[in-house]
Amino acid sequence: MASRPSWRRASTACTSATCGRFRPGCRSRREQCCIAPETSATDTGRSCCQGGLRTMFLAYLDESGNTGRRLDDPDQPVHWLVAVLVPEDRAVDLMLALDDVVQHHVPDDPLRELHGAELFGGAGNWRGVPPATRLAVYENALATLAAHDCSIAHASIDKVRLQTWQIHASPHLIALHFLMEKIDVFVRQHADPLRQRALLVADETNEHEAFAIDLLADLQRKGVGVFDGRQVTNIVDTVHFVRSETNRGVQAADLVAYALSRLGNGRWESTKAGDQALASMVTTHVTGLVHTYRARWPRRD
Repeated sequence: MASRPSWRRASTACTSATCGRFRPGCRSRREQCCIAPETSATDTGRSCCQGGLRTMFLAYLDESGNTGRRLDDPDQPVHWLVAVLVPEDRAVDLMLALDDVVQHHVPDDPLRELHGAELFGGAGNWRGVPPATRLAVYENALATLAAHDCSIAHASIDKVRLQTWQIHASPHLIALHFLMEKIDVFVRQHADPLRQRALLVADETNEHEAFAIDLLADLQRKGVGVFDGRQVTNIVDTVHFVRSETNRGVQAADLVAYALSRLGNGRWESTKAGDQALASMVTTHVTGLVHTYRARWPRRD
């Protein structure tokens, strides 16, 4: 009987200089796992990135700038839809890390919802909390994403341009169509077959749930959604809807969506302290995690 392969996570004592072989599927230095010299590099019965089995991504979705069919709102000219993709085996750790962020700053209410607009503006459950504390919560929460191997994809729809083009589909469904394609492409590119799948988890909404489920099914079956597109093969099952107030993954997507939406409305160069802090957070904790191939749509020529 063959002995169990001997392998361990890469460290300062285990580098390419000492063994030179790494298990397929490891994409970066932080994910490299050394294969002991007695183990064949083709022995890939399990993926060892981050020291354990790798399974599919959970893609948590949320939006910002949704004005429904009204396309001329000057305060929200762009509809943003964001996905935070979390490796399945890191999802619980991410939830606990976000719980810790909230508990550290508001110990009397450790399960308080992380809602971007309320947290940044001091509204709702965050009313009365000092601005410095709220900004610290926002930044600490965004910092958990990289620490838990998250990736980000997004789609944004220029509503004014959409009206000019006389396209009658809702901005949300157009953004969702594009985002589903982006997620499918992103997971398909992974070398490890176990990581080439994603399950969509979204904030529940009576307005779009049935349309979203039908949209994904149409893209899976024939590659036709809001527009003729490409067949989606690596998003599994359907869209699963949850209550955002009890789901930290969706809350993380909301934090990213609100930040991108606010800054995208001409506030990157704002001199206000809050906007400058938010821009710094996005640059530090979000930009490097973004995997997307289409900028705002429709494009301005």
